[in-house]
Amino acid sequence: MKFYTHILIIALLFCLSAGVCFASDILQAQPFTAFYLETALGNRTLANQSSVTTAASQALQPRKSPNEAFLYSLIIPGMGQLYTGAKRGYIYTAAEVGFLATFFILRNSAAGTRDDYRDIVRQHVIFDGPGSFEDWDPIEDFEHATQYENWNHVYDSEETRKRTGKWYWDDARAFKDEADVDIEFDSRHRLDAFELRQNANDTFERAKFFLGLAILNHAISAVEARITTKRFNNRLENMSIQTQTRAFDIDVQADRFTGALTSTLVLRKRF
Repeated sequence: MKFYTHILIIALLFCLSAGVCFASDILQAQPFTAFYLETALGNRTLANQSSVTTAASQALQPRKSPNEAFLYSLIIPGMGQLYTGAKRGYIYTAAEVGFLATFFILRNSAAGTRDDYRDIVRQHVIFDGPGSFEDWDPIEDFEHATQYENWNHVYDSEETRKRTGKWYWDDARAFKDEADVDIEFDSRHRLDAFELRQNANDTFERAKFFLGLAILNHAISAVEARITTKRFNNRLENMSIQTQTRAFDIDVQADRFTGALTSTLVLRKRF
C-alpha cells in the first residue's frame, strides 16, 4: 500500500510541475510574426538560388511547444523528443518497453511462486477440530503458517486463533507438553513453503524496482523533452536573427559562359 501511495504522490507532483510549465510559457510566449522577402538582382545560378530559398524556409519553421513535448513524454517516454525530430526519443521508448516487460514478467513469476507456497499450506496443514482455509486471511494467515509448526504461538491474538482454528503441519503435530518442556521438531513441508514465500516476496520487490525505473523514465524523458524543445526553438530564433543582421548581400560567382566573376545583389526586407 505504501508503494502505491508513493506512486500517487509522484503522479501529483508531475501534474503540478506540468501546470507550472504551462503557466510560465504562457506568460513568456511571444508570437512569431517575422518573415522575409528575398529577391535577386542579376544573374544567379540554380544552385545558389536554391540555397537562399532553403535558408529562408528553415528560418521560418514553426516553433514547437515545450509544454506539448513535456506531456507527450510524460505519457509515452520518447514521444516529446520525436516531436522535435530528436531520434534519441527511441531510446526512452525502448527503455520503457524493457522496464515494463521486466516488471510484468517478475510480477507474474512472483504470483506463481506465491500460489505454490499457499498450495503447500493447503495440502499439508491439518485442522484439529473445526477449521477451514476459507476463513483464513489470504496474506497474513498463510504467511504465519510458514513460520510456525502449529497454531499455539505467542504472536497469535485470540481473534486470530478463532479465525484460523487449531492447525498443525501433518509431519510435525507435536508441541509443548503439559510440563511446558520444549520438544525439538520441525516440518519439512513448512520449511519448503517458507523458502517459496521468501522467494515470492523477493521477486515482488524486484518487480517494484523495475516499475520504479519505468516511472523514473517517464520523468526524465518529460524534462529532457522540454529542454530539447527549447533548444530547438532557440536554434530557429538564432537562424532568424542571423538572417536579419544583413540587409544586403553580394554574392560572387563565375559566369558559366565566359568564366568571369560577376556579383549579385540580394535584398532582404523584414516586414
